[in-house]
Amino acid sequence: MKKKFLYFIFFVFFSLIFLITFDLTDFDSKFVNRSTFHIDVKNLDSKYTKRLFTKLRLYYLETYKILNKNSYEKRWGIEDPKSRNLLEKEIIIPPLTNNFSKTLYNISDYDVSNDWFRSHGNNFSTRFSSISLINKSNVKYLKLAWIYEPQNTLDYVANVQANPIFYNGYVFTPNSQNEILAIDSITGKVKWNFKVKDGIAAKRGLIIFNDNKISRLFFTNNRGFLYCINANSGKLVKDFGKNGAVKIGVTPLPPIIYKDNLVLVDTDSNLIVIDLISGKIKWKFKVKNEKKSFLFANFHKGSPWGGFSLDHKRGLVFFTTGNPEYWHVGTDRPGDNLYANSLVAFDLNAKEVKWYFQEVAHDLWNLDLAAAPVLTSIKRNNLNIDVVVTVSKTGNTLILDRDTGKSLYEMKKVLAPTSNVPGERTSKYQFQNEIPEPVCRNKITESDLSNFSYVDRVKIKEIFENSEHGFPNPPKIGIKNIHIGSCVRWAGASVDTEKNILYVSTDQSPYIISIFENKFWRGTYTHRWEQFKDNKNFPAIKPPWGSIVALNLNDGKILWKVPFGEYSELTKLGIPKTGTSNRSGLTGTKTDLIFASGTQDNKFIVLDSNNGKELWSFEMTHPGSAPPLTYEIKNKQYIVVPAFENGGKKIYSFYLDQ
Repeated sequence: MKKKFLYFIFFVFFSLIFLITFDLTDFDSKFVNRSTFHIDVKNLDSKYTKRLFTKLRLYYLETYKILNKNSYEKRWGIEDPKSRNLLEKEIIIPPLTNNFSKTLYNISDYDVSNDWFRSHGNNFSTRFSSISLINKSNVKYLKLAWIYEPQNTLDYVANVQANPIFYNGYVFTPNSQNEILAIDSITGKVKWNFKVKDGIAAKRGLIIFNDNKISRLFFTNNRGFLYCINANSGKLVKDFGKNGAVKIGVTPLPPIIYKDNLVLVDTDSNLIVIDLISGKIKWKFKVKNEKKSFLFANFHKGSPWGGFSLDHKRGLVFFTTGNPEYWHVGTDRPGDNLYANSLVAFDLNAKEVKWYFQEVAHDLWNLDLAAAPVLTSIKRNNLNIDVVVTVSKTGNTLILDRDTGKSLYEMKKVLAPTSNVPGERTSKYQFQNEIPEPVCRNKITESDLSNFSYVDRVKIKEIFENSEHGFPNPPKIGIKNIHIGSCVRWAGASVDTEKNILYVSTDQSPYIISIFENKFWRGTYTHRWEQFKDNKNFPAIKPPWGSIVALNLNDGKILWKVPFGEYSELTKLGIPKTGTSNRSGLTGTKTDLIFASGTQDNKFIVLDSNNGKELWSFEMTHPGSAPPLTYEIKNKQYIVVPAFENGGKKIYSFYLDQ
């Protein structure tokens, strides 16, 4: 018994040495740019294992410090802020002025028409409808058509944020009970439901394929499976993959269809191409070249979860990527961390990344590109130019040439401050653009603090004065950072491709980031992320706390901005509409309407897209959870709004009754 135990210890010791050696010799400095290594205890589950590796890490660092003091200080010391002062204060990147992308599409090509075959409408993700039965003069006559509510409810409610789709007279949507539904678009009666036994299904959407021979519905779950079901029967397509499912990496997104293929990117950043008939994986591409490590920290995550768009004529798929792990502490991931916080264009024919644009480097603020990119065109020098557009959590709107990834507007990089966290190396520059005009304030000043009569100004001023404010100030030990945390969430924007106007809902809730040493795991640091609130638990800055914004893509100027949502408690105090946190997005129409939901007052509203004036509203039981769907059938236009936020279970349908 004693011998076996010694053999076991011997095996563990040499296995550890092997893994250390392997880890040291296998990483790509192009993406990581790290000079040394350390154990990443955050990836280990057992507390005993964590203790062991924490001690090993500390012993290693102490030994390394003795043997190579200069290198240790370079990597693990506090970065000297004086070195930044030697650099330029800002860098101006001029806009693209020639060699624009050739326009391959007509305005009519961007029309969603009446087949809303994938979440966000079509391959361009414009989420803009040309259906014209509902307009400004008759919208006041909108009425409920039907309400869906599950018969047998589960103890839990799935966090589903999928824009429903419409095809062949039916609405296809997930519900909060982990089912996929086919709902009669006129009556609201369920034709079939498909129960997903494991994991959350279709969290961010669905897509349907039909060629008059087959009709298939595709979606993923958070257990790493891609499902294929018959859109007519709701049954698994048994000859697709293994009994109707294909094992892939985890992703909340549905695939996008290119030729006879399904294309998706999983959270391990594999771009996967799958035959849509057989379910056979044709090929994969690792979008990032970094390896994951069991013992030592490498940059990972930065995975796409906002959505895709497809330029089928160019064979380009566009996707945005999330932030790296861990959000607010970057000591484990030196360098800029490509391709996190980026807009990526991938060439499906050449099987390679065509270009990328990283908006936030070495993210310490949770400012990822969460929204799906939108494909449209803008006018410049009397030319129509094919562009890809996305709006970010920083409030920036990126308008990039589709072929090159170059900005159509001047970009400004400002010198970023250093951190006081040992081992932290902030990126030297971050973008702070002036045009297009930011859709959210990107810095909070003392004049922005709430001055409502009920507010304890002394308290919030004290918090403010003992903090740094806004991006790109990094979170620091002993100094809180207050910033707008999530300006534009996953739902993104709707674009009028004819007028070149972007409509987007924004959340301007302020957050506080605090950094402190993890006392249990000495030598590591962690964060606390909390809302900056007043004594009545409302945001501690002046409204608006949520807005709908109209932005002219041709000149980058904001046309109008209105508060989105209200708190009844404040309304009763005589405080005008403030706007609320929101996340579900909106849908625009050719008849100058905007359909919007997702605010904390539970309302679905219709606005005039020319000025943001509210034309009609309906109070649901819960906030909307995804952008509204609109379709026409039997000479009537319908609007469908899922309301799954805050524990909601209902789906609402409205129509015009004249």
